[in-house]
Amino acid sequence: MYELNQTPFGSRRRFDIFHKATETGFSIVPEAGATVLSIQFSGKNILDGYETPEELEEGKWGKSSVLFPFPNRLKNGKYSWNDAEYQFPVNNESTGNAIHGFVRHESFEVTEVLLTQNSASIRCMFEYGGDKPYYPFPFLLQMEFTISDDGRFTVSLDVDNLGEATMPFGFGWHPYFRLAENAGAHALGLPGCARVEISDRMIPTGEKTTFTDYADIKEVGDAFLDNCFIHTGNAEDPELVLEGEKGVVIVQAPANQFPFFQVFTPPHRQSIALEPMTCNIDVLNNHEGLIALGSHDRWTGKLWIVYQ
Repeated sequence: MYELNQTPFGSRRRFDIFHKATETGFSIVPEAGATVLSIQFSGKNILDGYETPEELEEGKWGKSSVLFPFPNRLKNGKYSWNDAEYQFPVNNESTGNAIHGFVRHESFEVTEVLLTQNSASIRCMFEYGGDKPYYPFPFLLQMEFTISDDGRFTVSLDVDNLGEATMPFGFGWHPYFRLAENAGAHALGLPGCARVEISDRMIPTGEKTTFTDYADIKEVGDAFLDNCFIHTGNAEDPELVLEGEKGVVIVQAPANQFPFFQVFTPPHRQSIALEPMTCNIDVLNNHEGLIALGSHDRWTGKLWIVYQ
């Protein structure tokens, strides 16, 4: 039977959901943007997450962050919508852009915890009143994280537009996986895709190039990746595959909901991020994958991790 244990984690609370017999479970801090700290199957943690409250507070690399109302970068932090101009804070100094929206810094409320013999889930919500001048669109974001003994971890979300105006957004989730001693010791396999070509400021140029480097699974080695890709194959639920001594992780999401994804080997070379995204980089400007949600409408999405 899965059990819930709550403990202080700095000024916040950490929720540990765990099955002692199967050594399967996960840890999450809802009050810190619903950030997942670890995912464990059969005693093996597959994530490179924040280990201390101080690391979580710093939020470096955005480990397992919820990226909303846009993932990745927004050029100069600026966009226009319905003939109005908006300016997000520029929080990616190296490129002079805004990055990853603002929800990862907000506090979610736990609304439901379900514990059974073979699976467990926690549901969190963040209600936003539209008070930030750079995003005056009120919404309700609900996230549900579910783990099961069959080696599956699922992230589901509902976005409700609480306002009267159409609401523009994109979504991404940013887990870093560590299945081997370092990034280079992993083997990576990617589905049919094209690489989004970017400028030196990490903004799309408009070009996309067929990418086959990891069409067959192979070791990452010294390769550096910080690229956005768009699915080009026919699979309904394309697979991003990562292998290491801890096992195999497959990241999947419906291609019609998450047509883009990001792969990142951070400079510390300890892990690899595989990030499903609903949209391209700079989505509030180029509208590639943009979701325009009507007044009082709902959008739902789901992605999942399979561990083998």
